[in-house]
Amino acid sequence: MTDTEQENPMRRIEIDKVVINMGVGESGEKLAKAEKLLTAITGQQPIKRIAKRTIQPFNVKKHEAIGVKVTLRGDRAQEFLKRCFTIQNTLYKSQFDTFGNFSFGIAEHTDFGMRYDPNVGIFGMDICVSLKRPGYRIKDRKLQKRKLPLKQRTTPEEVFTFLEREYGVELIGEEE
Repeated sequence: MTDTEQENPMRRIEIDKVVINMGVGESGEKLAKAEKLLTAITGQQPIKRIAKRTIQPFNVKKHEAIGVKVTLRGDRAQEFLKRCFTIQNTLYKSQFDTFGNFSFGIAEHTDFGMRYDPNVGIFGMDICVSLKRPGYRIKDRKLQKRKLPLKQRTTPEEVFTFLEREYGVELIGEEE
């Protein structure tokens, strides 16, 4: 595309939301530490996630809080992704779904520049990114919902170019 051509504003890809999840596996003091840590990393209050069923070998009871998550949107989501991509700059193509949404993990919270505290320990996190285009509202609105046309959906190839251009992310063909 040359400089004189304008990109169609309805084809522009945007970040819809970024969901950060920390699965602790137990409630109590460890969950409280993870909640405080996620608040410090994101600047937003997390919610507790509860177990859907009892799993005896892991000593998890139904309706027990076993994890925390935060949903970021708008500028906070973009800033958080920039911080994440300075830590981990490569993504595998297998981490993308058919609509271009992707997920990746960060093994240690200390990668965000936080000091290690032996009282807290080390927590990892899963990050899920949902992308959209202008016009996605037709599938979410309350009145007159419509299916999203195929040409309006994001494809993994378009998302690859978006991530390389906006965030400088390197994409690797297959997971090793």
